[in-house]
Amino acid sequence: MKKIGFLILVGLLAFTSCVTSKKYKALESSHNKLRNNYANLEVKSKEQAGKLAQLTDDIAKLNKEADALKEQNRVLKKQYEDLQTVQANLSNTSQKEMQELLRKIQQSEESLQQKEDELREKNKKYMEMQEAMEKQAAALALLKKKVTDALVGFEGKGLSVIQKNGKVYVSVDEKLLFKSGKWDIEKPGLEALAEVSKILEQNPDINIVVEGHTDNVKYTGTGALVDNWDLSVKRATTVVRTLLKNTTIDPKRITAAGRGEFIPLDTNETNEGKQKNRRTEIILTPKFDELLDILNQ
Repeated sequence: MKKIGFLILVGLLAFTSCVTSKKYKALESSHNKLRNNYANLEVKSKEQAGKLAQLTDDIAKLNKEADALKEQNRVLKKQYEDLQTVQANLSNTSQKEMQELLRKIQQSEESLQQKEDELREKNKKYMEMQEAMEKQAAALALLKKKVTDALVGFEGKGLSVIQKNGKVYVSVDEKLLFKSGKWDIEKPGLEALAEVSKILEQNPDINIVVEGHTDNVKYTGTGALVDNWDLSVKRATTVVRTLLKNTTIDPKRITAAGRGEFIPLDTNETNEGKQKNRRTEIILTPKFDELLDILNQ
């Protein structure tokens, strides 16, 4: 929330005076912090996937060990039964040998019981994680459907909705939102964002990140903005304010970020590629509280 406030303050001051080198460096530092936060989220997501994979390997290993112990126990019991038969026929069968075999059988059964208990606990945790992940996937798919249905009238007009990496991306082309080099939102963009706001109001457990992106053409505007960094941030904060206007969306759920020209979707060597790169992305992420609780147990 402090970072959003800082970006808004920079945007307001930008209308009245040129951005000094010091302010620009501060803004760039804020961008880097945001980028690091996203990198940390990606690391956590990979750690969760790694833990799930490790848990799957542990369960497979425990199953294998349990099967081996079951087989060992079966062999020992068979040996014991054979010795009982021999003892019935031969009065000189060693009592010491019988006791040693009984001791081994008891140890084997205790070890098997321990492995089975551990395996049950692992399976329980695995099933809980699977259920939590399935809930998250279902929630994400439902969210994508709601967003797609709400924005169906804008498909093919510079707006797309995709699901990847456990998130829903609403990507809006520059032509639908802004004029070249500007950050005032055009009427079609306002209509599209109004539909997105309705969905966000109805889904309070969704975190929102608004990212501004540009091509690599140097910004040539005059006044408050200096370069594509500034332009992408200004567009992101404008979209955030539009999403929040006249809604009950908690501002704490939203992060605004400017990515400049540094995360292109396509080459900047063609006009078509540049057009794809000039975009605003609204990234929707369900909260993973339940899954994180299971992993932290």
